[in-house]
Amino acid sequence: MPYDEETKKRLGVSELELRMPSIGRMMQCGTTFTHAISPAPVCAPARACLASGQNYRKCRVYQNNVNYDPALPSFYGMLREDGYYVTGVGKFDLNKGDLTWGNLKEYGFSDAKDSEGKMDTIWASMHGKPGPYGQILENAGWMEKHMDDMIHRGRKDIVTPLPDEYYADNWIGQQAVECIEKLPADQPWFMQINFSGPHDPWDVTESMKNSVRNRKFPDAAECDFAESNQGVRQNYAAMIENIDRNIGRCIEELEKREMLDNTILIYSADHGEMMGDHGKYGKSKPEQGSIHIPLVIDSSHYSSTERQRADSPVQLQDLAATFLDYAGITACKELDSRTLRPVVDGREKSVRKCAVSELIVRREMEPFESFLAITDGEWKAIFSPGKGNRLYHLLTDPFECRNLCDENADQIHYLRLLLSDQQGPPNKIFQEYKKSFDA
Repeated sequence: MPYDEETKKRLGVSELELRMPSIGRMMQCGTTFTHAISPAPVCAPARACLASGQNYRKCRVYQNNVNYDPALPSFYGMLREDGYYVTGVGKFDLNKGDLTWGNLKEYGFSDAKDSEGKMDTIWASMHGKPGPYGQILENAGWMEKHMDDMIHRGRKDIVTPLPDEYYADNWIGQQAVECIEKLPADQPWFMQINFSGPHDPWDVTESMKNSVRNRKFPDAAECDFAESNQGVRQNYAAMIENIDRNIGRCIEELEKREMLDNTILIYSADHGEMMGDHGKYGKSKPEQGSIHIPLVIDSSHYSSTERQRADSPVQLQDLAATFLDYAGITACKELDSRTLRPVVDGREKSVRKCAVSELIVRREMEPFESFLAITDGEWKAIFSPGKGNRLYHLLTDPFECRNLCDENADQIHYLRLLLSDQQGPPNKIFQEYKKSFDA
């Protein structure tokens, strides 16, 4: 997302040439949360936390190969029960375990167009059951070339053979525009748009590549492959800017239908991306690149709010209670979700003392990659089984290059107390899963 001057100064970045007018306008009119954290930096678990309004220990989806449990109440269902038309398009990842799509009504949707993510497009087609996007590529004769490209590209920053109209996020953007065209004029509605990017592999169209070709982006922290990383960062920027363009199309359609004046716009993500920091790519890691997410809430079309930045810690699942709050629905006390509306309205500075991200990681060659990270926005601790604890002062060391654990035992103790306060004991399902994992 675009950075304001204060954020660039804190990160030690003099300039960040991202062209994102749509998100930029939302930031100018709304609230930007600078310390938003994914509760579990992997697609399906993070989205299960969002849907249920629960933390990782209670969401029942502990890996990417697990479906969301329809017996677990979701904010989608709560909105639908209250009379909302609940819809959306793109990569929901609620049925990721089965590689199936389209059965979203059992999760609380009135109607929605589910589709697969990047590599799921390939896996599903290889198993003879292509998803909605895969079917589009097969029908248009592009699947074979796309599959060959995705399987062999690795971390190359080369362009995709796909034309712009068949690029995944452009297809999702078009689906979103068509969905907005059909929104009911006589019923309150909720709509969620899930782009498949920015996500590895770093495939971009030729026009997207050309848009960033001569731009230089900040180098990764503690990275030994800066030259090749620069090409990846260019592609990542192109993906983000392309998503911004598609968001702009959706906002224009809302304006065309005269619906924007009663609509709250929210921009966020399920997890981050290491982008070469500390020599790493991907998600599922405890560092900021992986767990930090963008979060902007623009309610200026709905109420009189002013531009502000909120530096207090928040989590992705807090959006569940926020949606319910704006809909006038009281969230049940069992939710691990805190409405962000008091912060957006300027009534409160914070809604929680800390944010937590944790994950049980299954890797045969790396058995000790599971972790729990906790931050109060200033300090951050990382606990990993079989490894020493880590402590970072994020305000002076945003890229986590100096472990201050040995000389700050009091801060570790303080964060542990916050953790006990917020998390509570894991539920029985989580305990059974962890017992099986440890075995």
